[in-house]
Amino acid sequence: MKQLILAIALLLGMTSFAGDDHHHDHEAAVEQAPRGGILRNADPYKAELVLNKDVARIYVYDKAVKPVAKTKLKETITGKLAFPKDKKKKDVTFKLVGDAYEAQLKGIDKVHRYDLHVTLEVDGKPILADFGVDNIH
Repeated sequence: MKQLILAIALLLGMTSFAGDDHHHDHEAAVEQAPRGGILRNADPYKAELVLNKDVARIYVYDKAVKPVAKTKLKETITGKLAFPKDKKKKDVTFKLVGDAYEAQLKGIDKVHRYDLHVTLEVDGKPILADFGVDNIH
């Protein structure tokens, strides 16, 4: 009987990992966000998303949460945005304005959940920043 219970427990434990092929680092960084936004690890960097109504700004930092020089950043970056009721993700484009990437994301100020994946480019290398809030996939 003990062996049967153990076998069932093992099978249930293994199936909870089946199909989990979504491997993004959308964990919050442990440091406080310098501008009060959402700070995420974007290895080997950190990125902060700051929302002001439907205007989104993304700031890029090094591991010590010091701003990355503007000269190392690409002028435009792209990403995908999804709200809970969306059937597919929308393409979004951010432009470098001053020391941050900026885009207007219509509707983001009206929802509590969203999934935003942005591909940053630092020194010509692509870096994924995942700003999922209650990640929806």
